[in-house]
Order: sequence, then C-alpha cells, then structure tokens
Amino acid sequence: MSRPGPKTSRLHLIAALVTPFTLEHEVDCASLTKLIGYLRQEGVHEYFVVGSTGEAPLLDDTDRTQIIETVRAAAPDGFIYAGVSGMGSRSAIRLARESARAGANAAVLMCPYFLAFNQDQLAAYCESVADEIPLPLTLYHHLRMPTPFAVPTVARLAAHPNIVALKDTSGGDHNRCAEILSATAGLDFQFYQGVEKLVLPTLEAGGHGCVVAQACIAPGVFRRLFDAWERGNRPAADAAQQEATRLWTIFSRTEVRQSFCHFLHTLKLPLHQRGVLATTSSAMPGPKFQESFERMITDFMRQHLDAAAVSPNA
Repeated sequence: MSRPGPKTSRLHLIAALVTPFTLEHEVDCASLTKLIGYLRQEGVHEYFVVGSTGEAPLLDDTDRTQIIETVRAAAPDGFIYAGVSGMGSRSAIRLARESARAGANAAVLMCPYFLAFNQDQLAAYCESVADEIPLPLTLYHHLRMPTPFAVPTVARLAAHPNIVALKDTSGGDHNRCAEILSATAGLDFQFYQGVEKLVLPTLEAGGHGCVVAQACIAPGVFRRLFDAWERGNRPAADAAQQEATRLWTIFSRTEVRQSFCHFLHTLKLPLHQRGVLATTSSAMPGPKFQESFERMITDFMRQHLDAAAVSPNA
C-alpha cells in the first residue's frame, strides 16, 4: 500500500481545494483544471479534494468522481487525497473504492456526521474502514465534528497498517501537534496541520506539512514558507508565516464566519477576480452577498495578498 505524498519530499504542502461551479451549480471542470494549473505553477502538487472546503456534503457521487478525474487529468503526477466521509462505514468504503477508480491516491476520513461516538467506537469505525479500502487512509480531526480524535485514539489508529496520517484542525491548540507526534513516535505516521497560522509551529515541532484552504488563494506564500524552512532560512520562513497569518485574519471576521457560504465566497471571489474561476458559484443555489461584503474581501485581498501569488498563467 503506497504511503501519502511524493517520495521526493519529507514535507507536504497540500491545498484543500474549493470546487468550482457554473452558474447552473454544476461542477465547472474547466475552472477546476485552471485552478490546478495555477497551483502547479506555484509549486503545489498535492491536493485534498471533496473535503469540507470542496463542499463534499453537498455533492453527489457523480460530482465526486468528476472532480477526482478532472484533477487527475490536470495533474497526472500529482498526489490526490479524496474525502470519503459520510454517515457511516458502508458509505465511506464505497466512496473510497470509487475514489480509487477515479484516480485518487489516498482517502480522508472524518468521524460520521451528526453522530457522537465514544473513543473506542470512533477507533473501531476508522479501523473498519481502513480494513476494507484500497487506499491508504488519512484521518481528519475538526472541532466542528461531533466526536474529537483524542490523542490516545490517534496513537491507537496510527498503529493500523493502512492508517497513515492525520489532518488536524484544532483552532489555536498548537500543543496537540507535539502531543500526537510524541504518542505516535516510531510509527510510520504523519501529522498535517489544518490551521494556517500554525503551519510554521507545526514544522518546528516535527510535523510533516499542512492541508490548508488558504493555499488555494496564496500558494506562493506557503511554497515560500516550506522552501525557506527546508533551506534552514528561518527569517524567510518567519516572514512567510507572518504573511499567511495576516491573510488568515479575514477568516476570523464576523462577516466571514456568519455562514459556510460566506467563507467559501471569501476564497472564491479573489480567484474569480483574477481569472482562475469563471464564477463564484457554489453547489447551493441562492446565496446572495451584499456589495459591502464583497468590497471588504476585495479591499482586504488587495492590501494583504501578493498579486504575484494569485495571478493565473495566461
């Protein structure tokens, strides 16, 4: 079973992809292809598709397959992590098998939506999926989900031969990284940070990379951070992390946090304005945004986002 990520790099810069849609709310394969080209140009070759940022709960199976196939065609040598989370193990196993056929390299699993488990139940759930799927499994911890992955549970699951990594989105708790790395020491298991402002602290603690949505709009910032860290250039790494942290502040604003659609629009609008995405549409019909909200996004990005980092290849 292959391990996650290109064998040529110890660290993994993984973009949590938005899913482009047409005005009719169909998957926009042309824009998705352009997005992948833009990320590849900026040095990003690993992609997390059909995750939360990719609107996975709103997609049907045909959408999921189409997205994975499009990314594979646009990045033949890229590494694709495909979200397979759903309401139970049968669904996750089926989605993982379909993802493998479509060209994914790894599956990503959250706890089941809506249901609260205890830690033994959560571990048994993940093990039952890992036992049956043809892809290596990455766990996904997020504070929005009903059951957290406690550190001892992660350590138990890391011993499974087909569970290879954790994407951890734990808000401001950067100590979790060190705790998990300590608990999984000696195992072939990787820790990926899911919070943009904690990427450099994660690398300092011995983590293996990040899976972040902000890499869609600022891949160059994260590429500079990783390159500087690997060269041992701490001042340059600090500077890149400061850029990422400043950019992250928009996602903590009340206007952005009022709904998932507002969060998505904050990612899609800059890409649309710079010609990467044809529209800012989502899978959901109907969301409208006030001009003042879009103006806030535009002004913020103009001030904080390096134009070179979001300029598509013409």
